[in-house]
Amino acid sequence: MKKNNTLKVLLIAILFTFLLTWILPITYFNSGLYTDVRYPAGLFDIFNYPTLTFYYFGQMAIYVLAVGAFYGVFNKTGVLRKVSDKIVKLFKGKEIIFYSAVITLLSTIVAFCGFSYELFFVLPLLAAIILLMGHDKVTVAITLIGSIAVGFMGSLFAKQITGTYAGTLMTNYTDLIWFRVAMLVLGIAILVFNVVRRIKKVDVKKDEGRELLPETIEIKTKKGKKKASWPAIVVFDLVLLLMILGALDFSGAFKIEIFEKFHETVMSFAIKDYQIFSKILGSTLQQASFGNWSTVEFTTILLLSSGLLAIIYRIKLSDMFNSFKEGASKFALSAFLMILAYTVLITTSNHPIMLTILKPLLEITNGFNSVTLSVSMFVASIFNIDAYYTSAAILPYVTSLIEDTSIYPLIGFISQSMQGLALLIAPTSVVLLGATSYLKVSYTEWFKGIWKIFLELLVIAFIIFTIALVI
Repeated sequence: MKKNNTLKVLLIAILFTFLLTWILPITYFNSGLYTDVRYPAGLFDIFNYPTLTFYYFGQMAIYVLAVGAFYGVFNKTGVLRKVSDKIVKLFKGKEIIFYSAVITLLSTIVAFCGFSYELFFVLPLLAAIILLMGHDKVTVAITLIGSIAVGFMGSLFAKQITGTYAGTLMTNYTDLIWFRVAMLVLGIAILVFNVVRRIKKVDVKKDEGRELLPETIEIKTKKGKKKASWPAIVVFDLVLLLMILGALDFSGAFKIEIFEKFHETVMSFAIKDYQIFSKILGSTLQQASFGNWSTVEFTTILLLSSGLLAIIYRIKLSDMFNSFKEGASKFALSAFLMILAYTVLITTSNHPIMLTILKPLLEITNGFNSVTLSVSMFVASIFNIDAYYTSAAILPYVTSLIEDTSIYPLIGFISQSMQGLALLIAPTSVVLLGATSYLKVSYTEWFKGIWKIFLELLVIAFIIFTIALVI
């Protein structure tokens, strides 16, 4: 593997976290601040915690592999290459329009649905289009990871992002919404500007990313006629649409309860006291009404859709399983690194050292300070790579220092923005790890391509924070 590759950087981050548990005492907040003796992670923990990550977060890896399996079959239909070629031809000489549309769409999806690695569903298609346009793999990574980060920063109604911080801080989705819209719009503009500038300056090698391109395959009927492309396109679009609608927080963000009521009605429907739909659909879906779907439901949809494509295009069962294997293998390293990254979270959860690190910084000034809070939440987002854990570990103590509840919406806004920025450069960022490993882009290459965008987004964020505080 390449020098200074992503795996090496991740392993250094994990070992550094283990080392901190030996150096720092634990500090936690539970209706009061408690500081205890050092509680170091032992030698056996180094090997046990990575195993625990597979137990607690293994579904994420299964989803990523399911994405690969879906594309394995999608590629086998021959439609994937046809669609990619048509889109490239359509936007030839119109790169600004293409990147503006793609980045706006992906960022908006994240802002409403809270997707992060879930957007890997579009990664192989996006990579094929951009590479066929003659642009490089880093541009693919910037387009996808950058869009996810911008969507996080300007999250509007995403349950996993804004909803998480709002729940902890007892605020509303609509608080500071126009400032979050401004963050989203300006973030999109910065990302588009930098991507378009990059594609004009970067010279691309002739064989750049050829291993990622879909094959040119002609699927024919028994009579020798070419099979239509539209069924595969419809299946792809339906999967994406179901994922988006399934993740929208209808009841919490929009106060629309019709889907939860419909779900309850369907699941409780019984014939002679036998709840037929509940039994057929299973216990997993019993708890997940439309609008509350997660990786589990998305994985099921992907696998069912893969089978549907195989049936439509009459792909043999053996060929379908081979396509599953080939597609999933391309995401195997991504899935492994993404799961391994959660070792840092497991470590800081079992050995709570984050407040030990951040407490002195948070207490530099009395009350609210946007700079110290931003730095604290950025650091916390590197170690606690999930919004729930960042919120639960840090914000209760932050609110104990700040009695003015009118500031709480801004605290939530800063928190989600810093989490979005952390996605861009943190060696524990699952979207960074997953996308760059799939694209075979080293961490060094990625950092060279993203650091200017990171700084620009950081400056814009602080300007918006300042205006929000003054107003």
